[in-house]
Amino acid sequence: MKTPGWSARVWRDLTTKKFVPLKILYFLVSAATSAMMPFLTLHARSLGILEMELGIVFAVNAVFTILVPTPAGILADKIGNFKVFLSFMMAASGGAALVFSAVPVARRYHNLPESLPLTLSLVDDGLATLSVPPPLQCDYLPLLDNLTITIANCSLCDPGSVPEDGCVPPGLDVCPGQQVEAAGETQMQVNIATSNDSVWNAPYMEVMSWSDAEFLPQSGGEDQWCPMQCIVTVLRPDLCTNTHTLETFDITKTIWLYLMVRILNGITLAASFSLFDGATMAITKQYGGDYGLQRLYSNVGSIVMTPISGALIDYFSDRGGLQDYRPTFYLYCGLKVLAAVVILFLDLDFRQPSSRVLKDFRSLLKKPEILSFLIVMLIAGTCFGVLDTFLFWLLQDLGAQKYLMGITVTVGFSAGVPVLVASGYIFKRLGLPNTIVLGFAVYVVRMLGYSFITNPWWCMPFEALECFTVSLMSAAAVSYAADLATPATLTTLQGLYGGIYHGVGRGLGSLVSGFLMAPLGLRNVFRVLALLCGVTGVLYFTTNCLFFRKLQKKRKVRFEQLGKPDPSDRPAEGETVTDTRQQEGSVTREDGEADAML
Repeated sequence: MKTPGWSARVWRDLTTKKFVPLKILYFLVSAATSAMMPFLTLHARSLGILEMELGIVFAVNAVFTILVPTPAGILADKIGNFKVFLSFMMAASGGAALVFSAVPVARRYHNLPESLPLTLSLVDDGLATLSVPPPLQCDYLPLLDNLTITIANCSLCDPGSVPEDGCVPPGLDVCPGQQVEAAGETQMQVNIATSNDSVWNAPYMEVMSWSDAEFLPQSGGEDQWCPMQCIVTVLRPDLCTNTHTLETFDITKTIWLYLMVRILNGITLAASFSLFDGATMAITKQYGGDYGLQRLYSNVGSIVMTPISGALIDYFSDRGGLQDYRPTFYLYCGLKVLAAVVILFLDLDFRQPSSRVLKDFRSLLKKPEILSFLIVMLIAGTCFGVLDTFLFWLLQDLGAQKYLMGITVTVGFSAGVPVLVASGYIFKRLGLPNTIVLGFAVYVVRMLGYSFITNPWWCMPFEALECFTVSLMSAAAVSYAADLATPATLTTLQGLYGGIYHGVGRGLGSLVSGFLMAPLGLRNVFRVLALLCGVTGVLYFTTNCLFFRKLQKKRKVRFEQLGKPDPSDRPAEGETVTDTRQQEGSVTREDGEADAML
């Protein structure tokens, strides 16, 4: 019985020793990224950073991110064997994530319980006040005059030791610290004491009178020099119009610190990503491998780690509502450090230093096919940035738990496994540019779908389509960039693509959607992006058919004539294709001459 071609290709890839470190690296890097990156927006939200502020942070971060991958790629091409440099950047990326836990809170929301605790203070001269303990604040009902309270407990306390929150520690020197019995429920007439004409957020209420309530000390009688503090409760709807309060801290400090941490993380992440993709493409082309099969293991890492990360957040978070995202930062750092160690085992000895990187790079930027590809990747990165930043925001508003958010990532990457296995066949049948067009078509369906869901579980079918918009589209983009580059500029062009997609595009999507959320709403933002994806896909398909199809066919014929290895035909163990790659440089330069005729 004849073995299917795809299974033979997968088996040959698995048995190639040169690819083993790549598979481990893709698993570790993707597991680290999926453990932290999907939850960063929720972490920013837990710090009290607003949508527009977050959009500005992403936009500024994008400016710095685009400046790093391209110079890093140029430096790597000049170095040749850059695995030590890549290992350092990978470890630095992991260490930068730990700094997120040091960013202070800017704003904190507190929900007012239905049974609201108050502090009743009775002093020697008969004055009594009711106050809401901070940080809670109450917007008192208009024309409030009568109130029914339930007295929980009372005690005498030292006047000099009563803190602001109404806590009632017994006085040791002045007061005997007696516990006082009091009637459980009582009616009282109150007057809101304010320093101005407004009743909103008044500091306390003066008690004008109340029904007969007896306060009986358990022993010794009431000390006339000691005030009495009582913890009482009242139904919130009987007292307040608001359901939550906002506690503000040093907002400017938080925004600046968060911005600096995001820039530090973005720089190290962008540099390590672009170098890693460059190293992967160099090794797979050197030994006749399939990039899609290497990237397959990144999906496996995301499938495993994202639900674990979400479950850890839920486990360590406070039941009162405070979210603890530190487990994601620790996971990210640990996995990135492991990846930095594995990188040292990569075989990049065949990479020779290049002395004409800048000259070749300038010639690449003059090619219309590369420019159109980069523009399309900018728009794709914008769509990815919107979903990466605000999809979990939408799911949280719909009541989703963190473990459910982790499952959404697992569903998307699980669907990507068979797609990546078949990526070589898809690329061969559709071509790399048309595969990118397919990704935009699926983006239209995803964006429209998210804009209509009312239950967080309904996002799962659209998350499954991520296999086309992320897994397959990214594999096609990296492979296409490798075909468009010369051997000397392989890592450089990968860095440029990575900076535009993950840096500028992602930041632009976060910025634009952050500003559009207020006037349009998040659902309408998704619909606008669906329209943008549809127009982009049609224009890119038309442009390729009219201007670049002949060039792509000529390049394919030349590669076949030069004996470029097909992804399904791997050379024997230890055999390389260095001479072929050197010949490809002349092919790419001939393509440049053809592009100049457009």
